[in-house]
Amino acid sequence: MFKEVKSMLPVSGNGYDEEIIMHISGAVLDLTRTAHIVLPGSVNITRNETTGVITDTSTLTDRYVIETIAIYCNMHMFNPPNIEYLERAYKSKKGSLQLSRHYNGSAVTTE
Repeated sequence: MFKEVKSMLPVSGNGYDEEIIMHISGAVLDLTRTAHIVLPGSVNITRNETTGVITDTSTLTDRYVIETIAIYCNMHMFNPPNIEYLERAYKSKKGSLQLSRHYNGSAVTTE
């Protein structure tokens, strides 16, 4: 998941990896705790302080959620000139997630 989010950001190299991980965590907290969205998978990304190697054992593969997280990261990094657009896009995607039965915990399951 880390590589997918990073590929959607205007970065190259590994210089921003720690900041990206921090903002991914912030996005997950905003979606799950503030918006009460149930993510269809887990997010577990760590960076070895000594080697800089990133370990990503996340099970979250939902493209819509990953795009939403990438928008959050882009919004909070680099002082983007299109911040208003990014804020509207993030709020819109977050709102869609909140309303969707697939993400808000009210999906009907049958056994």
